[in-house]
Amino acid sequence: MKRILCLAAIVFVAVSRPVWAQQDEIARLRADLASQQAVIAQLLQRVNDLERRQSGAATKEDVEQEAKTQQDSVNSVRETLLGKVNLNGYSNFRFFNDGSEVNNAFQQDHLGLLLGKQLGRFSFFAELELQNAPHHPEAAKEASGHEATSTVSTAVSGEGQVAVENGWMEYNQNRYLGVRAGKQLSPQYWWQNHYPNLTYSTDLPIYLRELFPPELVGVAVQGSAAKPVGASEFGVGYKFYVANNDFEGNSLTDFRNGKAWGGRLQVRFPASGALKRLDVAGDVYRGHAGMAGEELVEDNVAGFEEQLEVGRFLLNSEYARGRSEGLTRSGYYVQPAVRLHPDWLTFYRAEQLESPRLQRAEVRHLAGINYRPYPQIVLKLEYYRSVPVIRSFITSDEERKPFNGFATAAVFFF
Repeated sequence: MKRILCLAAIVFVAVSRPVWAQQDEIARLRADLASQQAVIAQLLQRVNDLERRQSGAATKEDVEQEAKTQQDSVNSVRETLLGKVNLNGYSNFRFFNDGSEVNNAFQQDHLGLLLGKQLGRFSFFAELELQNAPHHPEAAKEASGHEATSTVSTAVSGEGQVAVENGWMEYNQNRYLGVRAGKQLSPQYWWQNHYPNLTYSTDLPIYLRELFPPELVGVAVQGSAAKPVGASEFGVGYKFYVANNDFEGNSLTDFRNGKAWGGRLQVRFPASGALKRLDVAGDVYRGHAGMAGEELVEDNVAGFEEQLEVGRFLLNSEYARGRSEGLTRSGYYVQPAVRLHPDWLTFYRAEQLESPRLQRAEVRHLAGINYRPYPQIVLKLEYYRSVPVIRSFITSDEERKPFNGFATAAVFFF
């Protein structure tokens, strides 16, 4: 009975973990199941030995029946776990106040539901996000031209938005080769780790939506390989995708027969001693973007990123440069952070965006602190200053004004 209760506890912990950790937890559970079966076999052997030494003890048939009961319980746990749809989610509530003309406001910024399911080598993942329209005019401009229009209209009506951030099915032949089909976020670091309990700041980097497309609707081939190096490993990962071009409504159709495509190569260097992590990656994207109406213009983007962790010090940075209609745009962020305590982390971020097609050039400095009593719960506080970069394509007086502000958020991942 104690073994059954222990196994049930293991199952509860495995199901409550985030979706991306489920495959590892299932592997551990299978190992525990095999261990339980070995214990049962040892128990039967011990009973046989006791029967030879004592009379009047429990009969072999009784113990075999008890062992069968335990085996049935183990099988039941296995069927329950493998047949369950994993459900997770997150809530992000925030408040901001800055020097713009928009009033300070409370926002139920995000409410997301994550659903995952694995059957053998096949897996499915969906992320549904319920999001209020951004109140800050700068946030609306983070979206591309077609997105900004819909965002502003939503803000005026005071309604929120419902979106499918992810919705894909994947087949994994092995760690070297997997095929994913459906709607998925771009492979860059921030998009893959965009969950509010993982990001340090309340606000996204200002350049993020203006370079690589946030979402891809298509098919991706990906995989990785690793070689042990001491107690660590050297790893290489790749991803290649073909997708619809970037415009609103591309989940249903495309404006061109020619598809967008892109690729990513990531390298993880061995870590030892104070060095806990060193990853670098490069990305390319070739496609077309919708700027106005049904017009698509050529859009080519390349980028580079790194993640470094040494002791209590962490450093994340991303840079991207794109070109369309003969205009070049670029953006980056550099974000150092320090773990003051297992529950406390402080960070600073310098970032910049220059985009003639949005008529926006801005540098922003942002500093903040996180309190994480649990990995799934985060309280955030940050202060920022936005300074326009003087460029000829900025014609609005409002765009030339610097402003300060602060934001705070409470996040719960379940």
